[in-house]
Amino acid sequence: MVSSRPLAAAVLAAALALPLLAAPSHALIMRGPTMIDPPTELGKDPIGDDHFFAFYEKQNVVLDRDVKFGKKTWLDEGTLVSSHYVLYDPAELVRHSVTIEFDSEILGVYSTNKKLKKTDFLGADGVEYKRFRHRGHEWRDHYEISADGKSITFHYRAGSPGDYIRIVTRGETPPPPPPNNPVPEPGAALLFGIGAACTLRFTGRKKLPSR
Repeated sequence: MVSSRPLAAAVLAAALALPLLAAPSHALIMRGPTMIDPPTELGKDPIGDDHFFAFYEKQNVVLDRDVKFGKKTWLDEGTLVSSHYVLYDPAELVRHSVTIEFDSEILGVYSTNKKLKKTDFLGADGVEYKRFRHRGHEWRDHYEISADGKSITFHYRAGSPGDYIRIVTRGETPPPPPPNNPVPEPGAALLFGIGAACTLRFTGRKKLPSR
């Protein structure tokens, strides 16, 4: 039977293509979920597979507002962040665990309907995030963040419509662009010197008197 799920057909192709891509200029998910391209629409039951999947959302952006993380914990306006969206959507009700490792510090985890809705402004461009009941995790689901703050382990039980989590990590300032007038290569400098010397030699030679 052909699956009607909008992301199922693209997942395998995306997973196979990832090793061929150049390293992106954003915070990296080092291991854990299967990485996929951002879908154009994300609603209930998009995959139907007993694995965790993820895609990159906005990267290295400055928060234009304060964002609440816990009861008394906030990410302040002006913080440089990167966002990542994690999906767990098995076809049947099952339990599964995964550890996701990042190359930068985890600043916030948003996994309830309310918190996901309030942080959808960090979503990937071009993705329509559908809002529905049970978008976030349930009371029995839990996670732990490692001591170094760079990995998170989820222990989830899910079925339809799936569980969805947004993880915000510390952004990284991109390297400065190369200078407009780069220093010439040694070979180019040598050729320039020889050319200049030849020019001086010929232009500086005295004209012989005519007889």
